[in-house]
This record gives sequence, C-alpha cells and structure tokens, in this order.
Amino acid sequence: MAEQDHEQVIALQNRACGLRGFLAIHDTTLGPALGGTRIWRYASEAEALDDALRLSRAMTYKASLAELPCGGGKVVLIDHDRLDRVAAFEALGLVVENLGGRFFTGVDVGTTAEDLAAMARTTAYVACESAPGLGDISEHTAQGVWQGMRACLEALGIERPRVAIQGVGGVGRWLARILHEQGAELLVADLDPHRAQQVAETCGARVVAPEEILAADCDVFAPCALGGVIRHDTIPRLQARIVCGSANNVLATAEDGDELARRGILYAPDYLVNAGGLIRGAEFYLLGRADSRASIARIYDRMKRVLALAQEQSISTARAADQLAEARLKQAKTFRDLFWGGVKVRRPAAHQAD
Repeated sequence: MAEQDHEQVIALQNRACGLRGFLAIHDTTLGPALGGTRIWRYASEAEALDDALRLSRAMTYKASLAELPCGGGKVVLIDHDRLDRVAAFEALGLVVENLGGRFFTGVDVGTTAEDLAAMARTTAYVACESAPGLGDISEHTAQGVWQGMRACLEALGIERPRVAIQGVGGVGRWLARILHEQGAELLVADLDPHRAQQVAETCGARVVAPEEILAADCDVFAPCALGGVIRHDTIPRLQARIVCGSANNVLATAEDGDELARRGILYAPDYLVNAGGLIRGAEFYLLGRADSRASIARIYDRMKRVLALAQEQSISTARAADQLAEARLKQAKTFRDLFWGGVKVRRPAAHQAD
C-alpha cells in the first residue's frame, strides 16, 4: 500500500456466498473514488491484490489528468467454481454502501448487467448502464481512444493508418467502427473467433490470430483487452509506430515506456486515452451533465500536451503523463467522503429499482 500511496484496501471474504477479493481506494484528494468492479479467475489472492492496487492507482491518474472532481478506486473479485454470483454481488453492494460514498463503482472486465443489478439491490453507489441519459460507456471510451490516437497520427504525419486491434469486445468493437468510418485499414483479433469475424464483416477488417496481432505489420497497435501486454519480451516484436488502446495498465513496468521511447515507438498513455468512460460517468453522476462529448474530445488536446512535454524534457510519454497527473495530487490526502467540496453523487431512480 505504501509503495503506491493507497489510502485504504479492504479484503473481501464471505464464506457463505464464496465472495473473495479486494476493494482498493487509492486517492480521494480530488473527490470520491470511482472505479469499476472486475471479476477474473486469478491464480492467487496475491495476483488479485496486485491487480487491485495497480488498477486503482491508474484510476486516480486517469481522473486527475482528465481534470475530474474524483479519485481512483477498484474492486477485484476472484472468480471460482463455488461462487454464488448473485449473492456475492449483493454482499459486495453492502460493503460499498457502508463506505458512505467514498467509493462509487460500475462495470469492468467480467461483470455483467445482472451483476450490477444485484449490487444495486444493496447499494446506491453503483452505475448501471441502463440509467437514462448515461449512454454506452464503451462507446464513450472508444471515442476517447480515437481522440488520443488522432493526436498521435498527426504527430507522425500518418493520414490513412493501418490499425491492429487486440480484443474486439465492448470498447474494441466501438473503436473498430469509429476507425472504419475514418477510413482506416483494420486488423482485428479476439479470443472469441465468432466475435472477431462479426466485427470483420461489419468493418471490413481482416481477422488475425490472437497470438499474431501484437507483431502485425501496422501503424498502430491498439490493445483493447487485458493489460500488461507491453513488456520486455513483447516490445521487440512490435512493428507498429504507435501504441494506443483502451486496455488498462498496458505497460508491465514504467521502464517499458522508456524502452518504447528509446525505440521510437509513440506510446499513448492508457489512462489518458481510455478516460472517455470515466469522464462520462463522472460528469453524469457527479456533475449532472447531459452531454460529455466536448469533454471527451479534449483528450486530443491532453495527448498533444503530453507529446510536447515529453519532447521538451526528453522523457517518455508515460512519464510525461505521470507528471501532469501528479501535479493535481500534491496536496495531502484528506480521506474525503462523498460530499467533498459540495460534489454529490446523483442517484437516478433506475438505480433504486429491483
């Protein structure tokens, strides 16, 4: 906890329903912590805890760089055969509710609309994507990725890019649609071959085997699945000039960002370009805004600012983004609650149903 400066970590364990995992609140300096609930078949509790710590810290930096009135948190649950899924998510909702608004959660890898509905029976602090006016969070995220990618393409003078998308689930599918509309040539890969083929037919893409997509001949490699794909043993395989996607924690280590820069590969920091969903959620629930398109479009300007700072200081774009995010986090932690600075989470009636 101390190494990454976390405020609070809760171990989740309920033998009756099989709930196991961690709820991590990284920082509430700027407001209540926001972050999704992820469920995955982790090999160990240590692996799940490490993921919770890394992802919650990334959420703080994402919120800070996006100039939002919130901090970062995350729930990571361990999926296993004895899990009573409905009861587990209801139990998790009680934990979140008892935090009194310090943490607000929503969809993430592995969670479904049914999971969120189960949580909504026991807490008001969960974002259900069926809320009127919220829109599709995956689409908002993909729009942000496109804005960041657009800035990178302009920086390198690439007009009609070939983009290799790794993972075409919710965000990856939307990104493929957006890029197809922009005239890009697309390569797609997914662990679900049927899903990859559907996107290929819709967007005129070519399907590539999942194990080959990272080394594909392309201008942009867009990781849109799980993180940690850019590391010491995969970087030499990259043929792309740009790495820009929606996955969280794309870099296995900070040094991997330095290595990309050394090789002349332009990296769009993940928490900068994939912030569209968080921006929409924060503006909808915390600020009551009906439309976030202008705010998401500003990811383009922030990416340009990161590029300029990296060039000015001869550092990687990853370290430049960290500098800008940390500038808003200099004040001492104050363990603020939901009503920090007068900001109050909206509770749409749809979330109190069931």
